[in-house]
Amino acid sequence: MAGREPQVPLPTIVCAVDDNFELPARVALHSLAAAHEDCLGDLRVVLLYDTLSADARTRIRTHGDRLGLKLELVESPPVDPRLPVLRRYTAAIYLRLNVHHVLADESRVLYLDSDLVVLQDLRELLTLPMDGHAIGAVRDSARPTMSRGGALPSWGEREFPADREYFNSGVLLLDLDACRSTGVLDRASDILLRQPDMARFPDQDALNWAAADHWLRLDRKWNTFAMSIMAARSDYVHVAEDLAGLDSLVRAERTASILHFSGRDKPWQDTCPPSWSRDRYREFLRAVEGPLR
Repeated sequence: MAGREPQVPLPTIVCAVDDNFELPARVALHSLAAAHEDCLGDLRVVLLYDTLSADARTRIRTHGDRLGLKLELVESPPVDPRLPVLRRYTAAIYLRLNVHHVLADESRVLYLDSDLVVLQDLRELLTLPMDGHAIGAVRDSARPTMSRGGALPSWGEREFPADREYFNSGVLLLDLDACRSTGVLDRASDILLRQPDMARFPDQDALNWAAADHWLRLDRKWNTFAMSIMAARSDYVHVAEDLAGLDSLVRAERTASILHFSGRDKPWQDTCPPSWSRDRYREFLRAVEGPLR
């Protein structure tokens, strides 16, 4: 009787974390484990950090052990202090731009932000053919083109058509070999160092600039925005109704594989407007922290 053929290891799932996003990172890990109960042993998760307290590292490791995840915390070289840190962002956003150097033995990874929950099995995404692209991403629901929502600045000599599609950097399927050979991540870091005052959404603008429209379009289910929370703000204006209607984006939350809380209102904050998405997130939060006080 023939033995079972060896399974090809799945690409590593990578997150970046600091003390500000330690709790959301544990929530994200909890949701990841819940969506993969039948294949936890096939997953490998790496959390990159630059500054992360010893207590936070202990809590994350303990939580990973409790979930049964193969979890590794990897210290990244310090983020260059010249990189811009704006408003609600922290320097940890730049750890993704160095992943091809830090994880030098990896050929492909799935990068996930900390402010999201995984609701469906990710193996389809992890094994998706990339057809030579260095980056796979989802078009930004709130800012789907360069000209919508004031997303991308005009950097240096490279100008972009106003209608060029713009992706969100919260979920990135990365062919690291292609990232190394094309230099796309290095170009993103370089433009931010040369002209740090130009970016509105720093790492995301730089990645879109560096990719120059050469990126694999992923299905929206892999990075579905919690648009119902954004829409609850009195100052929110949906600038892309003709490209993706707000009602359809809100409905998409219910069928998301990855639900991303990309706006300024985070579901773990008391000020977050009520919505189905907020309540779904808080189910995971209660499992991690206990009842909200």
